[in-house]
Amino acid sequence: RPYNTYGPRDHFESNNSHVIAALIKRLHSGENPLTVWGDGSQTRSFLYVDDAVSGLLLAAQRESPEVINLGSDEEVTIKDLAERIVKISDINCDIVFDKSKPAGQARRACDTTAAKAAGFTAMVGLDEGLRRTIGWYRRTLEHKNPEQDR
Repeated sequence: RPYNTYGPRDHFESNNSHVIAALIKRLHSGENPLTVWGDGSQTRSFLYVDDAVSGLLLAAQRESPEVINLGSDEEVTIKDLAERIVKISDINCDIVFDKSKPAGQARRACDTTAAKAAGFTAMVGLDEGLRRTIGWYRRTLEHKNPEQDR
């Protein structure tokens, strides 16, 4: 069971996009200040798509029907996530938090105990995954709408 997967070819244009894709799209569309729902204190762990694929391949080779969470142990606040996306994008932008909007669960972190026992560990850290995702998004924007490549 992949946990909060993100990366190239995510749903950047969708009204239902996940937090990383939504923040990248809105930042690169010129939103300033960048508005983040909630107060930013809620935490999440994210899994880069390459790690998700590796984990799924590993799980497919297992004989055990046990369900395992494929995720990362790197847990960040949404505030920290937004700041990292702005910094890695190298876009001068303020970030504001809209506490009148729902923030979701206070904490959504993956228990990776079973995955590690099965031999899975996420290899791509959040900053590197964000660099790859933002780079892909920018390259794709130069040529076409990101959703056309799905």
